[in-house]
Amino acid sequence: MTACARHQKNYFPSQVSSQTGFTLIELLMALVVAALAMSAILMANMGQHRTYNTQLQIADARQKARSVIAMLRTDLLAAQGFRIAQPTNVTVYWQNNDGNLAAPATFTAVTYSWQAGDSDGNGVGLELLRGEGQGASAAAAATAANGSRTVFADGIDGLELYYQPSGSVASTTPANLNSIIGVTISLVARAGGADPSFRDADTYPTASSGTWPTPPSGTGPPSNFLMSNADTTPVKDNFHRRLWKETVACRNLVQ
Repeated sequence: MTACARHQKNYFPSQVSSQTGFTLIELLMALVVAALAMSAILMANMGQHRTYNTQLQIADARQKARSVIAMLRTDLLAAQGFRIAQPTNVTVYWQNNDGNLAAPATFTAVTYSWQAGDSDGNGVGLELLRGEGQGASAAAAATAANGSRTVFADGIDGLELYYQPSGSVASTTPANLNSIIGVTISLVARAGGADPSFRDADTYPTASSGTWPTPPSGTGPPSNFLMSNADTTPVKDNFHRRLWKETVACRNLVQ
């Protein structure tokens, strides 16, 4: 072999073997693996978003129920008497005490009424109204309170006021207002937004073990009162709800 031939052989020792890279199959496999990884990450993020949204809706319903019950409790504890005691409507009053015994007595009355309507225009068809007024008598204060009612909470799907008279059987329509010594509140609060991944399969029994009272017509009754049979039959829609029951002993009543 000549020197020129040896030189040419050594100059191109790996001309063919050095031409390496990814084949089409390897690239496709890499793309599939990357797509699966991205899908897993996306599904995890979607799951976290759904969990966050669910917790947010539950907290909204719970906070709404807690706020309504807290205000009702405060007013019932302060009450010295009842002007109205109905399943979804109550008016209580108390005499003001400003420390000046020589001044004419004045009274404060607070009224709650639950009705179908959308007076605040937010698309929610059930709302709880509250009014507060003062007057020279309990009757005058109650009239002023009734005239000052505004929407206190919306999304209250169910409300029942169950009164306990002294020495008598509890009732949603007590015959003697002066004998009431306590009130059991049953309230169902609904979250403000729907959860597409949720189906409400719970039932909501009232304190009286009866069906939920139908809301009186306000600015427009709902086409279907969902709570009509919710004591035994699930509502089956996409809203989270929370049932709250509490008994308030009216300690300041003047018998």
